[in-house]
Amino acid sequence: MQIRKLDTWQEWLESDRITSTAFLHKWDEKKAEEEYKAQAEGTKPRTELAWGLFNESGKMASTIVTMQNRMIFDGSEVNVADVHMVASLPEERGSGNIRSLMHAVLEDFRKRGDVFAVLHPFSFAFYRKFGFELASKSLEQKVPIDQFAGFRCGYSVKQVQSDEDTAILRRLYESFILDKNFAELREDKDWKYRGNGEFGEPNWWHGDRQSYTYIFTDSSGKPRAYLKFRFKEDPNVFMEGSMEVDEFVYDSPETFRNVLGFIYGMRAKVNSVSMELWDSIDLSTLIPECDKAERKLSGHQMGRVLDAEKVLRLMSYPADSGSCSIHIEDDFLPENTGTYAVKYENGKAVLVEKTDAAADLEVTEQTFCQLVLGIITPGEAVYREGTKINSNQEILERFFVRKTVCG
Repeated sequence: MQIRKLDTWQEWLESDRITSTAFLHKWDEKKAEEEYKAQAEGTKPRTELAWGLFNESGKMASTIVTMQNRMIFDGSEVNVADVHMVASLPEERGSGNIRSLMHAVLEDFRKRGDVFAVLHPFSFAFYRKFGFELASKSLEQKVPIDQFAGFRCGYSVKQVQSDEDTAILRRLYESFILDKNFAELREDKDWKYRGNGEFGEPNWWHGDRQSYTYIFTDSSGKPRAYLKFRFKEDPNVFMEGSMEVDEFVYDSPETFRNVLGFIYGMRAKVNSVSMELWDSIDLSTLIPECDKAERKLSGHQMGRVLDAEKVLRLMSYPADSGSCSIHIEDDFLPENTGTYAVKYENGKAVLVEKTDAAADLEVTEQTFCQLVLGIITPGEAVYREGTKINSNQEILERFFVRKTVCG
């Protein structure tokens, strides 16, 4: 068995074939070959890094395709490994190939300085074996549009129609995400105007649907929000349908309410609105009839810590001073296993080091990841297997607070 990075267009093509076979995707081999040849020649950019596991006969049996992203963690920009394709040929499964390949890939990410790894799972149980855990939840809320009748929009509104407009969107977005963990720092290509009111790369899931984006500006001329949505025809109601919000970025509660007023103005065509809000605002608390709000919660993204010591150094802390110790058990990346003594002052760590002393908190790596991201608190973590609070609970509750997590 051999594991290595893939560096020729022929190997990238074979990796793509394995992925399409494993996920039963329709695959255009000729188109893929042209794409990878262009990447190898440098006429098209290559942003992915592919790995392959080769069996004893030298045949590629499994592959992992990754990208490196920049994301927000407690107000800092960090390198995050995005694992977005993990595949084995059906006849090669059950032999531990993915476990061996995943270990090699995560070790390499850790060595190059990545702080977290993330992925969108086909199975949460499968990826928990490698230390991944739920890192963001998707709460879809659907509300009849008449429930927004009490809101009014007093802002100026214009549809996005140029690169100048998308530059405004970018500034709003980059300000909005500063306090949201795992929010992605997008690249220039993600803000390039494509025409017809659209920008960035086409949505893979909804490539056949037109998207609409509007900028909201207050009376002083300051941009305050943007709303990006698609329209979905209702097969049972002639000329009506639902607004499906893809992104809703705003700078204040006042702005939020103004945008809801704009949405209500779409009622001639729109009969309901679906949205996923990064700030987890419960729309049922804002509308006249709370039981009209439909809610659907689903797991969205998994993550894992690659370097526990680095995460503890980067994490934000209470504004005073104090200390505690945390024992982390990481079966898949044993370099993370150990007890860490942490001292902090004025919101930042001043000392993080391994110690032989007894730990105030004992957790698995999966629980540690959720704690530092702000998905759970210590009081909630004790219900998870492998969590134990031995002492210093008051400081631990101030260490690990709930935060907004994107995904």
